[in-house]
Amino acid sequence: MTDLEQLLAAMRFGDSAFPSGGFAFSSGLEGSHRDGMVQDEDDVAAFVAEQLEGNWHRRDRVLLRRAWAEPDPADVDAFAEAVMTMSVLREASRRAGAAMLATFAAVIDPGLADYRRRVLAGTAPGHLAVTQAVCLRAAGLTLQTTEVVTAWQAVSGIVGAAMRLGIVGHLGAQRTVTAVSPMLVELLQREPPAEPAAFSAYADIAAQRYHDGVRLFAS
Repeated sequence: MTDLEQLLAAMRFGDSAFPSGGFAFSSGLEGSHRDGMVQDEDDVAAFVAEQLEGNWHRRDRVLLRRAWAEPDPADVDAFAEAVMTMSVLREASRRAGAAMLATFAAVIDPGLADYRRRVLAGTAPGHLAVTQAVCLRAAGLTLQTTEVVTAWQAVSGIVGAAMRLGIVGHLGAQRTVTAVSPMLVELLQREPPAEPAAFSAYADIAAQRYHDGVRLFAS
């Protein structure tokens, strides 16, 4: 793909209108809001920053790179299952990954249906970070562009959840994105760790708290 084609593809797959699965991944924001801990733009920006550094960069990006390098991502997928220690987020990752595989198999590359069948049969977990590598690689993106798209999806998914929860409006959402953008650029320029070692205790606890059992998003 040319640079222009990469840019257009990144805009397409990074758009929340494209049903890639990742945009339903709130990372447990609703639990934090319901507990009264995330109430305004600054709180949402801090929540996003923790997720970018603690989860996307330190775990999901590492898994994505490993899956990218493998013709068959099943072993990386099984490893992802092992390192996703929080049950709610683990199941959310699998649901989002399955949704992404369904979309890309139907729209981008029918060959992805083979791995989707394995996920549906339960022989592969289908975690989001792994399916992002598989699907975006099949779409012709470079690894660098893929990391930009997936990092953006992490930000956009949380900010979009904040809007639907009524924590921020449209302008507040954009101010939040503006606030976290320097950190996002810095992370994209930094090498991820060699081994996945996620740590975002605040969001993990919030996601694991069920209360009345009502959940608006995948996590």
